[in-house]
Amino acid sequence: MTTSEEVRADARTDRRQLERITSEALVSRRDYLRILVTISGGLTVGAAAVAVGVFPRRTGAAAPVLVADSLAEGAWVQFTYPTEHDGAIAMRLPGGRLVAYSSICTHLSCAVIPRPTDGVLDCPCHDGRFDATDGSVLAGPPPRPLPVIELEERTDGIYAVGATPG
Repeated sequence: MTTSEEVRADARTDRRQLERITSEALVSRRDYLRILVTISGGLTVGAAAVAVGVFPRRTGAAAPVLVADSLAEGAWVQFTYPTEHDGAIAMRLPGGRLVAYSSICTHLSCAVIPRPTDGVLDCPCHDGRFDATDGSVLAGPPPRPLPVIELEERTDGIYAVGATPG
């Protein structure tokens, strides 16, 4: 059995531990407010920069790029446009129509897989699906269509000549 002295000693120990925990704040209120104001200011400046267009979208300002010499019906080819870091896919759909889109899914930037004979582009990451005729979203979480790459078929090959957001 416990004596009354042991109970009082336990109560004093508990009180001391509680006082130590509550008195040793890792961050003071003033420091917390400084952190909060700094983060809020950074977010405000970033949002303002986006709103005034400091980070413009890349659109069709690149030079024409040779995509392929030719493309058979149902075939597809990967290339980069408008820069060497922007993946794209060109394909000839059944019926002979030539189309090209960014190969980056608009959901979380996974690579899309073309299936021109089925008329779709699939994103395996989250089951996104795009229509191969116009790049529109058919299924899944992608919020917007794929950006379209404008193609020009010339006597010496197929060229990417412009890009428009999806």
